[in-house]
Amino acid sequence: MKRYLALICFTALSFPLAFAQRLPEIARPEHYTLSFAPDLDKASFGGDETIDIQVLKQTSEITLNAADIEFHDVTISSGGATQTATVTPEKEKEMVVLAVATPIAAGPAKIHITYSGTLNDEMRGFYLGKDDQGRKYAATQFEATDARRAFPSFDEPDYKATFDITTTVDQGMVAISNTKILSDTPGPGEKRAVRFAETPKMSSYLVALVVGNFEYVEGEADGIPIRVYATAGKKEMGRFALEAATEIMKYYNHYFAIKYPYGKLDLVGLPDFSAGAMENTGCITFRELVLLTDEKSGSPVLKKEISEVIAHEMAHQWFGDLVTMKWWNDVWLNEGFATWMESKPVEAWKPEWNVSLDDVADTGRTLNVDSLASTRPIHQDAETPAQITELFDGIAYGKAAAVLRMLEAYLGEQTFRAGVNAYLKEHQYGNATAADFWDAQAKTSKRPVDKIMPTWVTQAGAPIVNVKTQCSGESTKVELRQQRYYYDRAKFEAANDQLWQIPLCMKGSASETAKCELLTKKEESFTLPGCSTWVIANAGATGYYRAGYEENAVRAMARDAETKLSPAERIALQSDIWASVQVGREPVGDYLAFAQGLQSDRNRAVLDDVLRRLGYIERYLVSDSDREAYRAWLSELLTPAMNQLGWEPKLSDTDEQKDLRSHLFHALGYNARDPQALAEARSLAQKGMADPASVDREMLFSALRLAALNGDSAFYDQLVTAMKNAKSPEEYYMYFESLSDFGNPKLLERTLDYAISPEVRSQDALQLITGVLDNPAGQQLAWDFIRQHWPEVDKAGGPFASAEVVDATSVFCNAGMRDEVTEFFTAHKVAGAERTYKQSIERINNCVDLKSQQEPQLASWLGSHGGASAK
Repeated sequence: MKRYLALICFTALSFPLAFAQRLPEIARPEHYTLSFAPDLDKASFGGDETIDIQVLKQTSEITLNAADIEFHDVTISSGGATQTATVTPEKEKEMVVLAVATPIAAGPAKIHITYSGTLNDEMRGFYLGKDDQGRKYAATQFEATDARRAFPSFDEPDYKATFDITTTVDQGMVAISNTKILSDTPGPGEKRAVRFAETPKMSSYLVALVVGNFEYVEGEADGIPIRVYATAGKKEMGRFALEAATEIMKYYNHYFAIKYPYGKLDLVGLPDFSAGAMENTGCITFRELVLLTDEKSGSPVLKKEISEVIAHEMAHQWFGDLVTMKWWNDVWLNEGFATWMESKPVEAWKPEWNVSLDDVADTGRTLNVDSLASTRPIHQDAETPAQITELFDGIAYGKAAAVLRMLEAYLGEQTFRAGVNAYLKEHQYGNATAADFWDAQAKTSKRPVDKIMPTWVTQAGAPIVNVKTQCSGESTKVELRQQRYYYDRAKFEAANDQLWQIPLCMKGSASETAKCELLTKKEESFTLPGCSTWVIANAGATGYYRAGYEENAVRAMARDAETKLSPAERIALQSDIWASVQVGREPVGDYLAFAQGLQSDRNRAVLDDVLRRLGYIERYLVSDSDREAYRAWLSELLTPAMNQLGWEPKLSDTDEQKDLRSHLFHALGYNARDPQALAEARSLAQKGMADPASVDREMLFSALRLAALNGDSAFYDQLVTAMKNAKSPEEYYMYFESLSDFGNPKLLERTLDYAISPEVRSQDALQLITGVLDNPAGQQLAWDFIRQHWPEVDKAGGPFASAEVVDATSVFCNAGMRDEVTEFFTAHKVAGAERTYKQSIERINNCVDLKSQQEPQLASWLGSHGGASAK
């Protein structure tokens, strides 16, 4: 499952409080025969189910998962006898106990259930949605624990079975599920009965069913038919996704020793969808924004995002669907693998997008999460739905993927690939654990993977490798010392006995060849050839760790960065320097000096990382008295790059240049408040709203957000009108997101009220609210609104909801706001957000500390580097 909000926001999950426990090991399912009868007008459905099971030991009771299900008739057949079962709900556990008078012997048995349920409005289980024309459809979203809302089941990943699915549909509607349609027959009444082929063996959370007015475009790859479905009138916007899926399928069929095993692949865009996408076997569902785009006017950024999301979900067809984690504590075997894998086919298909550099930047962002004391290990115990949902976080996705990339670099790409295929072959159509994976890699590579991986998977946090060098003759001695890195300075400086086995590569200024070693001790020394003025401890930027350098080495690397360090290494190095700033090892001026050294760098990924941190400094570390000086310095730093790229797009522009231009434009306008950028934004915004095709899409998005800074009610009304007349999901959200960026409090109040109105889809409400919370001009306004309208806010968004608000409070950077967050969420606990809450409070505290230590140093640096003259 891909976690998305709009384009790139990662969110936590939140579900109503529940205390579900594991099912007793009494029976195992082998086959489900399911028949659904959805009634879209009445928002309900009927169900008829037969489960073929193997009873493991004599019993009078069978326990199933079930929630929001009304049972009608239940029988259990075994040994030629059929008994009516009594049904005892255990609501707080989301279970039912089926009991019979005569014990059932060990061996085969059948459970038959007729039941009914509600097509809910929560975007989970079997739910009801509407397209842009108000036409209703029904769709499923079962991960992690919601198949039980559509059919009583053994709703745990280890209970794999095959499924035979039939559904009734209205005339004119289509039905889509995991497998091909076997038959489509008239009746009952004016409806049709659509039966699908039996599925391969799979977990209950991967079952899918969509019923409604959908159209498709189709193609094929390696003999596998591929369709992209959209609601009526939008199918042509699926052409790019179809092309991407075709290329990705070819890549995966070549990479994996097992060809795509599911016969067909459908990609379905849904207007109402809580996640970003879901890897249902053979039937992947998506939020429309990350599947559909106008091929001509769609931005390269969105096309890259669509490609990566499709690649992620298609990777799951092997990692997660074909081989599934045994229990949710190893969900990283699903999500980490898919996140690691998603870049490979996209890089092969569109190398000009440089997605491998995005992976390096993503590693830096994941290390930010892992630098908190409240982080968790990759392998984390969880039992209840609330605990399970919190596992779908940056650790399961980002850290797991980064560790896999590091391991791949250590073993070699082909050796690692052989281990992956050995793992898939051994466990196909079954379940696996973390130990199964690293054992396969150890056997294939003949290297100590089974010793290395537990140090990364079973303990929390990440190390910093401190580097000291000494040149002696024609060699350089490198002393390395590892310790756990914390943002909390007191914890960072305290003794810590955690130890990692770290595959790392070193490269010195005197040599272009890296030396790779396995650091297994707290302190070790190595020797590099040549006399180097600096040694980088993450050569190739494939490591999942931070590196700490001496000040003279940082200054030397800054001078050599563009000539001797690759773009990936420049991204990793600036992340390392910033990490030293955050714990007070280096003044913020050292980072700014490094950023100045990259002034002539035109690599999009490198500058994106620079701009993000420069924006953070402007927002949190600059005092009000120094703000104009910093903005003047920033404008002077960025304007040459903008002038070289050109304010107007060129026909010769690459996708990367278009992306970089829009990011420089936004940084100049928002962080530097550059008058030329703000004037250009107002002009482009008016031109783009009159004719969206006349302005580069990425520049228009930046222009709208910048124009909103000083926008009036007339401009606000223009945005709303343009939003309602949008021709694509991307265009709609471009205007929609800009509503959070106004500087006028009255207009932000309109945005907040609009967010919880019926005009906004539930999935989008929190995006507007947290957008205003992230806007310094609306921060207090949004926080007051959240507290005053908590019942409405808490209800919005479906299962991916309230934890997002908890996470969003981490934008605060003062003790008073921290105390208000503590008071409010102590009184209004959000299930599935316990760790998110702790991390938010910790981030606020870290920001307060960083500001107190670095604000005076920043003022001093500005005074000695030309910034003061700009006052």
